[in-house]
Amino acid sequence: MDTEGGGASLRLENEKLRHDNDDLKIMLGLVKENFDLKSKLQTTLTSDTLRESTARNTTIQWQDIVDEDRFKHELHQSSKHPHRTSSPVNLESYTKSCMCTDSPQHEETASYSYIMSQKVKDPERLVGEMAFQLDRRILSYVFQGQTRLYGFTVLNIRDKIIQVSTHHLTGKVDEGYRLQLSQRHAELMAKLKQLGYSMTLHPPFTEFIINTYGILKQRADSYSAQELGYNR
Repeated sequence: MDTEGGGASLRLENEKLRHDNDDLKIMLGLVKENFDLKSKLQTTLTSDTLRESTARNTTIQWQDIVDEDRFKHELHQSSKHPHRTSSPVNLESYTKSCMCTDSPQHEETASYSYIMSQKVKDPERLVGEMAFQLDRRILSYVFQGQTRLYGFTVLNIRDKIIQVSTHHLTGKVDEGYRLQLSQRHAELMAKLKQLGYSMTLHPPFTEFIINTYGILKQRADSYSAQELGYNR
């Protein structure tokens, strides 16, 4: 009876994990679709902005030519009279000085162009980067005194707790340090569980996402607008 009951419980647990895995795959597909739509929208906005900028510059240049010709004509007609100090003697320099003043619209366009230049070239890698950063932040919290986390994953976190709390030469175990790491790990997992994080499901799924999509080849500079945007 115990064996049958255990088998039924295991089947139910497997069924639940299968449903959770299907839900995560759907969420991943939605995230990827969202990135694709954003990428297409940004491309469209960039093209529209460039066309508007080109049209505006053409209009300004034509207006400058007309005004300058008119000014030269009037100047020729009134050449017998002295120049008034309130009139621009050199229209070309006057026009350039006026055009050097940045308008709010120009500043907005420049800012938008800078943001567009910082756009992620491969959105799929950003999905992998988010999964990677989730793992790294869990590990960084548990192993706060560890400077390097190469080979550490959330999947092998318990083994790593044993490893780092054991002296590699003498084999002596630092029981206090091991207890501290274990308590920190248990505390964090309890908080994440309240947010829906499953220690059985999410660590292997996170590793799957990282291996499938990779991570960013070049990360944003610390405290940059792009990095702050990633952390929102």
